[in-house]
Amino acid sequence: MYCGRARIESVHRGSSLRVRHGSVAVYQPQGHAAARWAAGTRMLAVKIDRGAVDDALSDALGWQVTSQIDFAPVMPTTTPAACSWINMLVLLYEHISRPDSLLTQPLVGLPFVDSLIRGFLLAADHPHRDAVGADAEQAPPRAVRTAIDVIESEAHLPTTVSSLAARSHVSVRSLQQGFRSYLGVSPMEYLREVRLRRAHQTLRESDPSEVTVASVAYRWGFTNLGRFAAAHADRYGEAPSVTLHRTAFPRNAQRAMRPR
Repeated sequence: MYCGRARIESVHRGSSLRVRHGSVAVYQPQGHAAARWAAGTRMLAVKIDRGAVDDALSDALGWQVTSQIDFAPVMPTTTPAACSWINMLVLLYEHISRPDSLLTQPLVGLPFVDSLIRGFLLAADHPHRDAVGADAEQAPPRAVRTAIDVIESEAHLPTTVSSLAARSHVSVRSLQQGFRSYLGVSPMEYLREVRLRRAHQTLRESDPSEVTVASVAYRWGFTNLGRFAAAHADRYGEAPSVTLHRTAFPRNAQRAMRPR
């Protein structure tokens, strides 16, 4: 939430937050927020889809993010990165409702929205910001890195934790402990997250007259459609059939970034 020349007081998830001129409030995806501000206040509020942020961070880090990103609740607007990001946000806000704007064209709008989300990861404070800015993450143990590479490149193929361990040249127990220590999930949970992300991307990019939700789910290793639909809705906030039937620009841009 971008605040102009005003002060906003809010309560989010039981914590009080005061935002003055020169700062931006950043709310976590879960929990209700209540706020008050003076009459005549001008501000711009924007809601960014959590899945879009998680996917952008995963791309930047080179491994699948499986836990909620812990953003600092206040982002100062005095840093060059924050100032630049706000200018990008205002530009989108000014152009998104103009039918003659190039930003309404998928060729221009989609990369711009992606850049806006990635820019937020550089402007806001969170535990992974240094790694994103440096374009390099802290190297995981070699066995975990090997297993991650296998999963990322062969997510569409059947696999087991035993085969991953064998290809990583460690025991199953060692690989599981490594994943728990470094990523906070088991190897198979990580595989499931990667498959869910790939399935979501396929749904976004596919023509609903040519593919079905079932075909996409099976392609990425989901044999139970009910569980796939529930996991997709939990992660991305909508049923996979809704994602598949969206038109190109609203599906990729307006879902990910909704000025209000």
